Amino acid sequence: MKNKLLLLIGVCLVMTCASPAFAAVTLKRLGDHPFYRPAMTSEADLRTMVKKKSTDIQTGFDKSGYSELFPDFMAQFPTAKIEFIKVAPGEQFSWMLFRKKSTSPVSVIKDVTWGGKASFNAYSFSIDKNGQRYEFIVPAICGNLSLRNISRIPEPVVPVVIENKGTQSKPAEIAQTVTVAQHKGGPVADIGFAQQFDPASYVFARVGYELFLTENLSAMGLVGGFARVGGYDGGSAFTADALLNYYLTEKLFVGAGVGFWSGNDGKADLIVNMGYLIYEKPGTMKTSLFVEGRCEADDLLASQATRLGVGLRFQF
Repeated sequence: MKNKLLLLIGVCLVMTCASPAFAAVTLKRLGDHPFYRPAMTSEADLRTMVKKKSTDIQTGFDKSGYSELFPDFMAQFPTAKIEFIKVAPGEQFSWMLFRKKSTSPVSVIKDVTWGGKASFNAYSFSIDKNGQRYEFIVPAICGNLSLRNISRIPEPVVPVVIENKGTQSKPAEIAQTVTVAQHKGGPVADIGFAQQFDPASYVFARVGYELFLTENLSAMGLVGGFARVGGYDGGSAFTADALLNYYLTEKLFVGAGVGFWSGNDGKADLIVNMGYLIYEKPGTMKTSLFVEGRCEADDLLASQATRLGVGLRFQF
């Protein structure tokens, strides 16, 4: 029992220690590392900046992982509607372009939070691609182009004509707005390495499907196998797992579930896991780093049944 408690504590400690490595960057001052000088005072200045710095902007898109969006950005920006806004403390951005020095190459920071004491002035505009709307902001003081938000393009209002002799359709009956929920679930694939305490080493691979039950809670079914590559206790096994994962943020999740381990005449396992999103290609794939602990459900005192693993999860 002590080994199992140590396992569960170890899983949580590993992810707790790992999370700061992926923590968001908090900016408290702008202008120290400007992407563009001088400061912009009009919409015309912004359009001039994009025209002059198009090559550097393309480099920034490549480094941020959004290379495919750049052609649409350049095609739509000349006619994009630009708004002058104030960005309040606490606002978050997926990424921001900057330069360490005026002669330095373009750099990118991700998961940015504005932590200054006051709002800052910025220009805002949107670019559309494949049903998604990408909202950008550009601080006037430094020109650090930033991706603020990604959302689905709103569905158009569909007119509905109702024929009824002697009556006239009411406005509420003529038009309605259709809201489409964003699809978040889909196929899943895991690969990783696990260590058994007694000892034995395994590589594992699984495939399955994730279905979101609520905005933050998902159910996942996975089938695959563990192949023993070291040690002497236990053998390779087929697995079938069912998990419930709760997303504490858009990137960090924790979960638990049950699994079937075909070795040793077939055993039921208790499973805990925790992960963090480390890469995302919008609309295509997400990659998360996760740790997982599993032990026999009917004999929690059997240390040889305890396995601690680490792997990558690909969500499509």
